Amino acid sequence: MWRTIMLLCIFFTASTLTASNITDDKRYKSGKGLYFANGCGNCHGTNAEGSSYYPKLANKKYDFLVNKLQQFQKGIATTQKQEIMFTFANALSKQDVYDISFYLSHFVMDNPDDYKIQEDLLGVDY
Repeated sequence: MWRTIMLLCIFFTASTLTASNITDDKRYKSGKGLYFANGCGNCHGTNAEGSSYYPKLANKKYDFLVNKLQQFQKGIATTQKQEIMFTFANALSKQDVYDISFYLSHFVMDNPDDYKIQEDLLGVDY
């Protein structure tokens, strides 16, 4: 009897985790697509790394990102510089906000080794 109950618990836990992973993967891919389709990478960088003028968004807390985008949709900004986000945020649906925030809060660089310089551009080996 105990074995049966334990096996059922393990089965339901495993199936729930698998379903959750599939859902998370879809949200991540959706958020990534939205990030680039809406031009977010033009200012915040292709790796959401930010710049001297625009903030880094990669791996920020999910709730913070959702809250910020929702504030921008309402026309609320804490600085004049942030007001540029009003137009971008207003183009997003409620689900878009959640998906982009999920993507950014779980950001992983696709191929970090692609950007490592293996040798000097002039071919000089030091």
